[in-house]
Amino acid sequence: CAAFAARASARPAAGLARASSSSLPSAMSARSVLAEEDARAVLGAAYGKCDDAVESCPALDLSLGPFAEGALAAGDPNARAHLFILGDSIDKLMHISACNALVSERERCAFQCSTPVPRQYPRNAAPFLSETEESPESPASKGTCCDAVDDAGECCASEFAFRTALACRPRTYANGAGDAGFLMLMGSSQHGPYFEPEEWKTGAQPNPYVAYGLPSATSVRVANAFPAFLAWTKDTRPVTTLIGPNIIWELFRWGVEPGFDPDAFRSSNDDGKLTAFEDQTRALLAQTKETLVLRNRESSLACVFLRTQPVPVSFPEVGVVASLTDLVSVLNDAVRRVATEQGAPLFDAARGSASMFPGDPGVSQSVAAAAYFEDGYHPTSEHAAALYALLREWAREALPEHCRLSEENGQ
Repeated sequence: CAAFAARASARPAAGLARASSSSLPSAMSARSVLAEEDARAVLGAAYGKCDDAVESCPALDLSLGPFAEGALAAGDPNARAHLFILGDSIDKLMHISACNALVSERERCAFQCSTPVPRQYPRNAAPFLSETEESPESPASKGTCCDAVDDAGECCASEFAFRTALACRPRTYANGAGDAGFLMLMGSSQHGPYFEPEEWKTGAQPNPYVAYGLPSATSVRVANAFPAFLAWTKDTRPVTTLIGPNIIWELFRWGVEPGFDPDAFRSSNDDGKLTAFEDQTRALLAQTKETLVLRNRESSLACVFLRTQPVPVSFPEVGVVASLTDLVSVLNDAVRRVATEQGAPLFDAARGSASMFPGDPGVSQSVAAAAYFEDGYHPTSEHAAALYALLREWAREALPEHCRLSEENGQ
């Protein structure tokens, strides 16, 4: 969702209040720009790509042994759940942090802009959908793709494919680690409409979140991609599934909609939009669970949960979008209602981010500006890594034991 912004620099981590270091992942890499005063990453004018000066992530260190070896026997008590994330570009950045956590510290790297290019993904990444198959639900090869030196980082999939759907393997399965997958949703609505910049509508620029033959429709994306991920994993252990209902893009769509009056919405707190958003979120939750049942993964039903959206600092200046940051909290409350009503666990990322990176004390659940890139709503690498560490900690407490996720280094 970086199509509006012209530039965004990585902010230094200095001065950020946060949770104790024990709750955060290990340092990503000595090359991380988060510790540098001179921010070197920029958001490209088109889609928020890192600039040409950004280094590639390190190749997998094969001196540590064969990669993705040591599959566990079915029912091994040491096995942790696979992870599948359905959501937006904020979830994608959390997924990159999940991929980093599955490899050794020397193989990790921090992303340096809000929309990383393929070379900014850890090299344990791999597509779980095939770009060459006629059927988009066909799983890709069981292997990994970025295990060799590749300066461009485009070793196995196009840039649009990396943005649309991607997965990653752990360095070893022997410690119990599982795979982690991500699917970009254009919105929570089953069939749309979705937010689209004018350039996408006119065809002047292609939608960078469309690949593998997948359409924009959320219902079709989930129906095709989720089963493909289940088939791509190496075993049938439980799958813990995070659903992010894409609050950001929902508000972007409202903000460019002719006739939308934010003040009228605030005074009534609903003109049908809020009710529709809640209905869409319920439907997305139901479809996700139904997919698991149809694939004989009933044990994973207790591992499906919703998440709230960290409160942004700013939105782009287009339509009335820039004035809608306060409505993130309104839609967060809608997600909380749906979770309570449906009996679904809730990962409250909004409260978590505000606790780790506190912002304005006068604003509920405010997050420090330095925890975001300069667009004001995409989390920095440190912020995303902290959120993923918090997610693992939360899953240990809030989810059944078989839903727990891998720890650092795939433990």
